[in-house]
Amino acid sequence: MIAYLAGMVLEKEDKALIVDVNGLGLRVAVLSAFGRTVGVGEPVTLRIYHQVSAEAEALYGFATKDDLHYFELLLTVPSVGPRTAMGILEVASGQALVAAVAEEDTTILTRVSGIGRKTAERIIVELKGKLKAPAEGGPRSTLQSEVVDALVSLGYTAVQARQAVQQLPGSVQTVEEAVRAILQTQRVAR
Repeated sequence: MIAYLAGMVLEKEDKALIVDVNGLGLRVAVLSAFGRTVGVGEPVTLRIYHQVSAEAEALYGFATKDDLHYFELLLTVPSVGPRTAMGILEVASGQALVAAVAEEDTTILTRVSGIGRKTAERIIVELKGKLKAPAEGGPRSTLQSEVVDALVSLGYTAVQARQAVQQLPGSVQTVEEAVRAILQTQRVAR
């Protein structure tokens, strides 16, 4: 089984990369956000989930061990396959998923195509004991909490605010910097 690969990006697709690994071109499904961060001709290293079935083989690549971990946890839920798990991670970062499960908030999960309220509830029940709530305390979590509060006061839902905060670079030091960065990113995305 393939667990890791390093190579050069040959081509980019909507949600996949073709990676040249010593002359072998491998198609690896990736999260869209990660796919946008790499360009053709650039080196890439990925943690891999290698799916083998009677019909086909597929590679799912992740930039970090944490992303792979969340993906594999989602696969433990009955009726959640690799495509659904990728769909969930497209709309919810790992930390947003942890928060949604901890708060039993189905909103973020129901934004995924094919997941209704009952399936979202089943995912939360299945993952409840497997995911740990984010650790409280420390300067970074206090800043994040204040930014979430500020975004909620600006009209974001709590889930949207937490998800936006998870995308902040570590260099952000104040609430004002964080809110400004998030608002600018939202403008660019639209």
